[in-house]
Amino acid sequence: MTVTKRTRVRLLGAGSAALGSLALGACGSAAVPGARPAGAPATEPAAATPPPADVRPPLPLRPSPPPPACTPQGIAVSMAEPDAAMGLRAARIELRNCGSRPYLLNGYPSLRVLDASRQPFDVEIVRGTRQVKDAGPKPLTIRPGRKAAFVIVWRNTVTDANTVAVAGKYLEVRPAPGRPVVVVPAIGPIDLGTTGRMEETAWQLPRG
Repeated sequence: MTVTKRTRVRLLGAGSAALGSLALGACGSAAVPGARPAGAPATEPAAATPPPADVRPPLPLRPSPPPPACTPQGIAVSMAEPDAAMGLRAARIELRNCGSRPYLLNGYPSLRVLDASRQPFDVEIVRGTRQVKDAGPKPLTIRPGRKAAFVIVWRNTVTDANTVAVAGKYLEVRPAPGRPVVVVPAIGPIDLGTTGRMEETAWQLPRG
């Protein structure tokens, strides 16, 4: 074939078109940075980590007092934690017959409030009270394994700044006339303030 100027122009045009097609194809197949490939699952954003919970250690429990020892007379005497309301305190004193013979009670026990050195405070003990129920004195027979109780009542009132407030650490209990005394550790102080006064009920059998 004889190549003329017109033929050469056509060949050059066709070659340029072919080169342009190759260039476009190459550009179309190039990977775009950050682009997700076709068919690939979309990436979910990472879930935010919740802040740690406010976990506080539990409050320490108050240790239980040891059980009272059985005396040679065959009784064990203990004091319960006082119940306080509006400045009035009331605490239950319990006697358990841990011996092998019946134990006789009648009326009100004799009491003294003692300090940490087991020395007595100058406190008036009033037999009978209107603050809690008092069944009054009567003879009781406590069989082995059974219990009796009375209640002491007082107010934590300070009226004289020059007087040392009473904060008893022990309660001395004589269950009945002629019986040996038992010294009972107080659960919490017997805080009489400056009143110098404590009331008590008579011995009574527990309900039920």
